[in-house]
Amino acid sequence: MGRETVRIGTMMGASWIHIVGFVLLVAGPSVVVASPNGPPASRTSAPAIGGIGAESSCTGCHGGNPVNSGGSIALTGAPAYYTPGQLYTITVELASTQNQGAGHQWGFELTAIKLTDGTGAGTFANVTGQGTTIMPGSGSYSTRAYICQLSAGLRLDIPSPATWQVEWTAPAGGTGPVAFYFTGMAANGADGADFDYVYTGSFSAQDVTPTLSTTWGRIKASYR
Repeated sequence: MGRETVRIGTMMGASWIHIVGFVLLVAGPSVVVASPNGPPASRTSAPAIGGIGAESSCTGCHGGNPVNSGGSIALTGAPAYYTPGQLYTITVELASTQNQGAGHQWGFELTAIKLTDGTGAGTFANVTGQGTTIMPGSGSYSTRAYICQLSAGLRLDIPSPATWQVEWTAPAGGTGPVAFYFTGMAANGADGADFDYVYTGSFSAQDVTPTLSTTWGRIKASYR
């Protein structure tokens, strides 16, 4: 299918990268437009988890308005209960009453994190024709992967909502709860960092693998 995959949680030392998602447009050198190579990694506003610090958001480069003003970002197709190893097609949807139409550009970033320790969870893959890429994190975020739009994946001059499809393969059984963190932006494409709108969201998925307590009764029963 022409998919590019990065396994989350196995990229220690890489130079880049709850399920929480994030849609954004990143400032260029002179105008506020989306980065042609995608936004910087680790901009999903994921909170501090398991000793790993909180991520920042796009508001450092795109300001002027309160976060989640006039719209929202959400995931559809993400499982409330995931089956280990199963492939899910997830749609990122950014809806906003701001910066629609001519000259405006919309984008996103998404990651998946184990809620037990803050490391990455599962495997992302690009869907052909969606214009996305996958980046590894760095430093304390090096076990996480991030999927976001490239210049070919920007949603330009369109009415709300904007959507992107991505694929995610659930991690092994016993991983425990996972959260998706995502962020997005509706940028006006003008000079400066003002008048862009940033949106953030999150979505949690539970592991369907049962956790059996270890007791002497269970141990003895296994030998009967």
